[in-house]
Amino acid sequence: MRVLELVRERARQGSVPGARKDPYRLALAIEGGGSRGTYSSGMAVELERRGLSQVFDDVYGSSMGAITAAWLLSGKAEHGASYWWYPETMPNVIRPRAVLRRKPVVDLEFLMDQVYQRWAGLDFGAVLENPVRLHPIATDADRGEVLDLLPYLENGETLKLALRGSAGLPLLAGPLIQLGGRRLLDGGLTEAVPFHSALRDGATHVLVLRTRRADEPAKTPPRVEDLAVTTFLRRTAPATLPAWRTRPARRHADDEELRSAENLTQVLVPTGAPEVSRLAVDPVLLHRAFDLGAEAMANALTES
Repeated sequence: MRVLELVRERARQGSVPGARKDPYRLALAIEGGGSRGTYSSGMAVELERRGLSQVFDDVYGSSMGAITAAWLLSGKAEHGASYWWYPETMPNVIRPRAVLRRKPVVDLEFLMDQVYQRWAGLDFGAVLENPVRLHPIATDADRGEVLDLLPYLENGETLKLALRGSAGLPLLAGPLIQLGGRRLLDGGLTEAVPFHSALRDGATHVLVLRTRRADEPAKTPPRVEDLAVTTFLRRTAPATLPAWRTRPARRHADDEELRSAENLTQVLVPTGAPEVSRLAVDPVLLHRAFDLGAEAMANALTES
């Protein structure tokens, strides 16, 4: 059975966690990418609109994909997504000039505490109580390995730390988050598209929400960025340097596997969609990306 066939069949049966009528384990994996996450956020919201969040057994998210996953499991993904273009959000979260004051360019503490908890009212308890398990994927800064933060999710505060750690972009997000004795860096360093973790955990089928266009190949970072991040990692987390250096090759391999494996189905950003940088703040662009992501998910569910 193919992935989207399983999604539709579980929806038809009214299947819920703990009472499945099939032998499969279905996971949702959400790619990271900073502001590009508006695309996968739209895809996740379309799943919510159709009442499909409970057809999954586990949800894996890397970086911003972990935050989207948390909103989906809270039951209010569409509400949370609206804060992408809320006028007070992005200019206060992404602040390029903050580097001149030695402050984080990407203020994840403000995003989690002020935007999501106080303004948007993200129900962290509902996420933790959901029988569909959340797996925020981070990078272990001292081992240079993928780290699934599910075992560290004990309460709302540890969930907030896990989400910040999963999205902790090297150099841009400030000091490294520590959780359960582990120092954390962005999950995108080691697993930007977290379907591998799902497969290692025994998933038989994985639906993958992407933040890149179908015609957008993996690219090497600009030289200035490469030098800056390499210097930061060499000083702060040298074990992660191999992961940083091999990211383009691993992303290319991911693309190849996702195109060919029958138990993996990816929903891609449509060809010709506008390019959204990971630090984009334009509310019109972000809203457009969200709408295109929702449309891509709707088309995938209809056409498959």
